[in-house]
Amino acid sequence: MPPTPPETTAETATEASDRAVAAVTAPATANPYRRLFTVPGARAFTAGNLIARLPSGMFGVSAVVMIAGSRDSYALAGAVTATGLAATAVTAPWIARSVDRHGQARTAVPATVCAVLGSLALVLCVHYDAPDWTLFAAYAATATTPNTGGMSRARWAHLLKGDPTALHTANSFEQAADELCYMLGPVLAAFLCGTFFPEAGTLTAAVLLLVGVLLFAAQRSTEPPPRPQTSPAKAPLR
Repeated sequence: MPPTPPETTAETATEASDRAVAAVTAPATANPYRRLFTVPGARAFTAGNLIARLPSGMFGVSAVVMIAGSRDSYALAGAVTATGLAATAVTAPWIARSVDRHGQARTAVPATVCAVLGSLALVLCVHYDAPDWTLFAAYAATATTPNTGGMSRARWAHLLKGDPTALHTANSFEQAADELCYMLGPVLAAFLCGTFFPEAGTLTAAVLLLVGVLLFAAQRSTEPPPRPQTSPAKAPLR
């Protein structure tokens, strides 16, 4: 069998983008948001991404309620969550660059598994009254949570690169989705922790994150191609 020409992948990506633009610009529906989801694969990756994005508003509130209820210290709970935010600020640029270089599925799945294990470790440390320092270590591990909103925007940019109007509509939708998840997440977390048991919010968020990222990563037809670094220039965070 003759070797596959190197242009095949680029041609396939171009054809997929052309089909996406044709679907969005078709005058079948007046509603721009409804037209947006006529793009092949858009509904599937959006559903998985929304599931994975909801926990972003749950983890912090769930951790505070769980730790404060167990250790009777909101100061400790706040310090633990602040440590997680600081760790996220450090790790996020590397994870984002890895997504660009190696692809979304290849990076997001192992990063999510690491974050979920950190959440489970936090639950176990709280439940079994482990030393305070273990809470900081466990919650810091959740900093590997990938930027699911950014990855979704990257898919829209890849699919709609020939239609700036449709891309603007997609970005508007993504902004609304962010706001919705950040409003619903804390409410859901507080409800779960208060109605069932203190660890319920963290456990639910971990399950939603893992399931959502797996569903999102499985939609390979809409995933933008990786962009290996070809320039010798160094990034600010290397």
